[in-house]
Amino acid sequence: MIGFSRAATFRNLSAPALKALYKIEEQGSDLVPMSGPLILLIEGDGLLAVPLLKAITPRPVHVVVSGALGQVLAGHSSGFGGDLTLIPPGFEATQESFSYLQEGQAVGIMGEFPSLAYLVAMTGALIQPVIISGAGGKVATDPPRPRSKVGILYEAPLQISPNGDPCALATLQQVGEQVRQARVDARTK
Repeated sequence: MIGFSRAATFRNLSAPALKALYKIEEQGSDLVPMSGPLILLIEGDGLLAVPLLKAITPRPVHVVVSGALGQVLAGHSSGFGGDLTLIPPGFEATQESFSYLQEGQAVGIMGEFPSLAYLVAMTGALIQPVIISGAGGKVATDPPRPRSKVGILYEAPLQISPNGDPCALATLQQVGEQVRQARVDARTK
């Protein structure tokens, strides 16, 4: 498990390097809560999406990567490819994410994460959609060209409160639908 200080150190060291290499346009970083459990729902992919999020977000973030990007980044260091790679069925990633959220830390979710509704229901974490654009090259394994424009947009955080037992299937389905709708709304903006 990667600690808070390691995530903060990565952010402090990588942010100046990324800002020197790319034209980074960030919006809404003032909307990111500085304390308490937070789940960042990352929309957009590309080789630099994870390091960009970890470097630019104003608080340390632990990132769970799934899907094709998780396979591409599986061999890279955890700072580059995310702290956790979702390997189906995702029990380990869920347990570690739950621990981070219980400690009041931030977790970024990139791609599909089957236990997302469970994490929201059990921890009461705020969810915040984040849209990253221009973080990839022509191929999934290529970074963007130097001095190209990369954008990161933080939407307003949302509080989803479960109605009923957070372990009940109906409650998890309700929370899952609300989270899904938040993701769809972020994609259509």
